[in-house]
Amino acid sequence: MTGRRLDHKLAVVTGASRGIGRHIARALCAAGAKVAITGRNRDTLEAAARDLGPGCVPCVCDQRDPEAISAMTARVIDALGVPDILVNNAGLFRGGPVVEMSLDDWNEVIETNLTGVFLTTRAFLPGMVARERGDIFVISSMSGKKGDPGAAAYAASKFGLQGFAQSLLYEVRKSNIRVMVLNPSSVDSGDDSGRKEGAGLHLHAADLAEMIVHLAAMPGRTLFRDMEVWGTNP
Repeated sequence: MTGRRLDHKLAVVTGASRGIGRHIARALCAAGAKVAITGRNRDTLEAAARDLGPGCVPCVCDQRDPEAISAMTARVIDALGVPDILVNNAGLFRGGPVVEMSLDDWNEVIETNLTGVFLTTRAFLPGMVARERGDIFVISSMSGKKGDPGAAAYAASKFGLQGFAQSLLYEVRKSNIRVMVLNPSSVDSGDDSGRKEGAGLHLHAADLAEMIVHLAAMPGRTLFRDMEVWGTNP
C-alpha cells in the first residue's frame, strides 16, 4: 500500500452484496471513500451496507436490466454525485458443454458480465468526462485470457471485456480517465483466514480489494492497464 487514502472520493461497486464485490467495497470504505453498492436482492444488499458502515449506500439494481441501471445511475448522481471510482464487478457463471448450453443461459451470462458493464459504464461516463477525471475498474478473470471446457459463455464474456476496456481507454484517456482491467486467478471470496502465505492458499478477494485501493490512490499520471493477479501457492 502507498499509505494514501481515498477521503472525499465516491466509489460505485456493482455486485457488492457478497463475495469479491463486498470485499472491494469494504476496502474502499476503510480507505475513506463513500461507497454505493449494487445488487439484485434488497435484503441482502441492505444487510451488506449495514455491515460495511455509514459510508456505504445500497442501490438495488439488476445488472441485466437497462432501465434498472439507468435508474440506479440517476439515484447515485442525484444523491451523491458523479463517482470518482467505478468498479464493474457484478458477474455470474453458467457452465456446461456448448452442445448442452441453452440460449437463456448464454444470454444471462453475456447480458450480466458484458452488456451490463457496457451499460453501467456508459451511464456514469458523461459525468466523468465532463469533470475530466475518474477511474474505471473492470473485474475480469484469467478466463478472459484463455478458454476452458465447460466455460464457453463465461470465457466469451470475459474476453469481450478485454476488447471493451481497451477500446474505452483510447476514447477516454485524454479526459484523464483510467480504465484498468484486473484478471484474477481462482479467488477465495469467503472470510479472510488471516494466513498470508504458505501452501494451499488461493488468491483472496481481500487482497484484490487492497490492490484496487492502491491503484485508485496512485497518481493520475500512472496507469496499470491490464493486470494478471495470481495466488502464489494454491
